[in-house]
Amino acid sequence: MAGHMKFITHIALYCADVDDSIAWYEDILGMKVRAMAPGRFAGMTFGERHHDMALVQAPPDFNPANRPQVGLYHISVDTGSLDESLRIYDRARTAGRLIFEKAIDHRVGTGIYIRDPDGNLVELWSETYGTMKEAVEAIDHFDPPFEENPIGWPLDIEQLWAEWSEGRDRETG
Repeated sequence: MAGHMKFITHIALYCADVDDSIAWYEDILGMKVRAMAPGRFAGMTFGERHHDMALVQAPPDFNPANRPQVGLYHISVDTGSLDESLRIYDRARTAGRLIFEKAIDHRVGTGIYIRDPDGNLVELWSETYGTMKEAVEAIDHFDPPFEENPIGWPLDIEQLWAEWSEGRDRETG
């Protein structure tokens, strides 16, 4: 099919407790249920597509130990800005639902990695550059620190969050 853009349409995850996972993706990431079979399945959306994610109740005899160890590393969600990534981080923290893994300056963007109720790694991604063309050009020309470590550099999430919180308090105070 000439000229057809190829992209990932959605992610499907088995869940130990699909209702708990639905609540987490709604409350923390702000997703909405578009289709649902209670206790069995939910089609979740950010609002533009019929579903961006399918959450499926794992069968009672499901044994994750029988699954291969190689597979999905993380799901990345473009939050639109570092401010929004930190807002989501704060929402999970405030709700007592935060399992923080790491934060990384990837040079072309910032990733804040948290875990969902089933332990899946979810990257809260925000682009550094205004356009994808700028990002592609930047990644093609690594400066010395990124030649050494092209994945990126760890960020201090507590410092990021504290600076963000302080700025938010000034705006509302």
